[in-house]
Amino acid sequence: MSAPRLAIIAVLFVLPSHLLWAQQDCGDGQEHLTRYELRTVSGHRNPIHVDGYLTFRDDPAANIRFYWVQASVKNVSKKRISYWSVRIETKVRSGPGLNLSHSHDYFFTGGALAPNESESLQSCPIRLVLQPKNGEPFAETRHATIPVYAATMRVELVQYSDGSIWGDQDAAAEVHQFRRYTLDKIESLQQVYSGQGEKAFMEALEEPTADQCFEQIKATCRSQTADSSCVRKAIQQMVATAAQQRDLEAQ
Repeated sequence: MSAPRLAIIAVLFVLPSHLLWAQQDCGDGQEHLTRYELRTVSGHRNPIHVDGYLTFRDDPAANIRFYWVQASVKNVSKKRISYWSVRIETKVRSGPGLNLSHSHDYFFTGGALAPNESESLQSCPIRLVLQPKNGEPFAETRHATIPVYAATMRVELVQYSDGSIWGDQDAAAEVHQFRRYTLDKIESLQQVYSGQGEKAFMEALEEPTADQCFEQIKATCRSQTADSSCVRKAIQQMVATAAQQRDLEAQ
């Protein structure tokens, strides 16, 4: 299988530049919308099966198109899966199309997606600019009632717990590169703590990163304690979990 190169970031979504923001109430505004079933275009031998649908709604007054994805991912292979990624796209007659990459990496969190197990895949909602700045004002067309007419899903990459992969080799290399980046960041923070102390560690931690693992840890620990104990415990667990995952791949 040959898949497009995967732009890996720690957050689960990679979206077009017209994205405004996501993560609102998943149920808001979906009650009377048309559902577009996700059509798989990866062939019949892909190791995961995605079952679900996409909905959308235009708000011309706010110049926004809303997309929602509600689906589940099932491991239909005979092996445990430690990483998977899929791309969801819409075919449109007008307005912005969705180009969504969704992934789950168990490398730093532990566990895996076992055979015949499923997990949720959803977004709620994704907001895209309906008409780019300085563009022509949004106007209804003869296709206005069905500007979106299809939604497709392609499996981009699957890595099994034994280290073998299904999918694009370049995408797999980027996943490993990002894991290396995360481990290097952890090592750098640990060196700051041991060499410069608590205050310097907390200042270094506040620097923005492209790593959702760190951002999630920071958000969780910020509400629990003012010192670094929560964060240091969390990143130590990440290192231990990553070592366990590497041992499984080496077996």
